[in-house]
Amino acid sequence: MNPHCARCGKIVYATEKVNCLDKYWHKGCFHCEVCKMTLNMNNYKGYEKKPYCNAHYPKQTFTIVTDTPENLRLRQQSELQSQSILRPNPGIMTENVFFF
Repeated sequence: MNPHCARCGKIVYATEKVNCLDKYWHKGCFHCEVCKMTLNMNNYKGYEKKPYCNAHYPKQTFTIVTDTPENLRLRQQSELQSQSILRPNPGIMTENVFFF
């Protein structure tokens, strides 16, 4: 039995079949999600099981780290350390004392 195209849903015959991204495609249906440029096995980039050309491949960006309990603890510890460094300790003499 012949598979169905991931783009158009029609049957894909062996002469026009592209097997990529764990799916089957017609050669003409295997194109960039953004600009519709026809792709092949040498010039495509897959992202979330969808084909993209090099120009439109989604860029990986950093995400904001959520306030997990561990991150909150580390932030609090860092703030406490910063405060103890910046605040003079009343038990320590801050004047310069020279002994001769």
